[in-house]
Amino acid sequence: MPRLSLVALLLLALAGCRGDAGDGVEAPGPQAGVDVRLVEAEIVLDPATLALDGTVALTLAHPPSLASLVLGLDDALEVATVRVDGQGVLFVHEGDALSIPLFDPAVSVGDSASVVEVVYVGTPNAGLYAEDADGARVVFTDGWPDRTAGWLPMVHHPSDPARLDLTLDVPAAFEVVASGAPVSDEVVGGRRRARFVLDGDAPVYTFAFAVGDFTVTEQAGIVPIRHALLAADAGLAGRLGRTPEILAALAGMLGDYPYASYATVQVPMVYAGMENATAAFLRADLYAETLPGRVPVEEVNVHEIVHQWWGNAVVPADWRDLWIAEGAATFLTAALYDTLDGRDAGRAFLTLMSRSIGNADADARLVPDGYADPADVLTPTVYQKGGSVFYLLSLALGEDVFYPALRAVAADYADRPLSTEAFRASLEQTAGRDLGPIFDRWVWGEGRPTLRTRWDRDTRTLAWEIEDDGGSLAGLPFELRIAQGDDVWFVPVTEGVFTPPGDDRPDVEPVGVLLKVRR
Repeated sequence: MPRLSLVALLLLALAGCRGDAGDGVEAPGPQAGVDVRLVEAEIVLDPATLALDGTVALTLAHPPSLASLVLGLDDALEVATVRVDGQGVLFVHEGDALSIPLFDPAVSVGDSASVVEVVYVGTPNAGLYAEDADGARVVFTDGWPDRTAGWLPMVHHPSDPARLDLTLDVPAAFEVVASGAPVSDEVVGGRRRARFVLDGDAPVYTFAFAVGDFTVTEQAGIVPIRHALLAADAGLAGRLGRTPEILAALAGMLGDYPYASYATVQVPMVYAGMENATAAFLRADLYAETLPGRVPVEEVNVHEIVHQWWGNAVVPADWRDLWIAEGAATFLTAALYDTLDGRDAGRAFLTLMSRSIGNADADARLVPDGYADPADVLTPTVYQKGGSVFYLLSLALGEDVFYPALRAVAADYADRPLSTEAFRASLEQTAGRDLGPIFDRWVWGEGRPTLRTRWDRDTRTLAWEIEDDGGSLAGLPFELRIAQGDDVWFVPVTEGVFTPPGDDRPDVEPVGVLLKVRR
């Protein structure tokens, strides 16, 4: 297998849920006031054909006047029955929208809570996939952004997270891993019934399961940890051996881990990782990949673990706010390695974060006014530029304020979605500081400030200044990576000047901050 360059690996690690968004499904948007709180699903699956029989009960709150509930469900699935609070109702399944009457306003004033049950069968167009790995079949879900509609009728939007109680019925030869803690696993009559319960809210696109020939390795940590590897690669579980240490270190930064368990699942998918709630999927071939002094599959795992806090427990209010999840996971991966492996390791990730983004993505506005499709938002901008903004916020507030402020935001928004505007307001309230210059220049603004450098060969003096930052970088001690030949120095930008020993003009690169470097 070709070795991955450092930049290529970072792009894989940041790929998260990158894929062909909307492939085969166009779920309807959310309805105002609808809040699905619990999803109870039983899925009977044929791994050979991907045909499924599903029975799903949704417990939800809604406005008393809401006459019709609209859920997203793949039009390839045939709905047999819909019941509302135990009563059968007529429904309309047109395209990927399932419309369900909640009450007749001419007869009833309606309730503010309902249990909606849907029974359906079929083979989905999207959201459920199968690949062969070492001669064994692996079936797995891919839910971003609305492809969970391929197997689950639901509100497919990040603003409506829910809890999950999932039972999967598959042939006994297959093992099952899914979002949530494993509750039961029984084999009767050649069939396996495995139940998983997710004890905290998470976005529906992170509801997931995988079915295959897995070998499961368990670890003790702040929560029970399981690693499900394809049987042929079971010996590579040690590549994830630091998972308990990673979880504990992140809990020290971000507060208590938000769920009762954590698992990783080796899946032959096309992108590096996916932050499925409590069951991160990691791309199969990363497990065998190595780099000097680094473990690629661990690095992707760190990114997905951060998402359990930021993205899964703290959910974006809309796709336009996706940077809150992806930027957090990008920066906090660097912060985690700084904590575990030292300053140089953290610097390496910060440098790659700012280095591996193209000019157009670096100059783009972090939060768009609008978008035609969630895929329009899922670009390097929300990962690397979003990560850089989190880094700037950490420098502006200092670690002693920044991490408590993140914990305060998470506590305040544990039961409601978080917008960019609310994120700023919550940080400012906790920190007691105006963060307007950073948000105005880096979140809402376009383009990048300029780092203007000057080199005096006679005195061997390198000097610099920052232009067009709107005051957002004043006093922030991020570093410049200054290289002259084989020698490298990291110098706080606040120094303004540096004298290297050689005569050649040094190369200058900001660490973790997106600047245009000009001579």
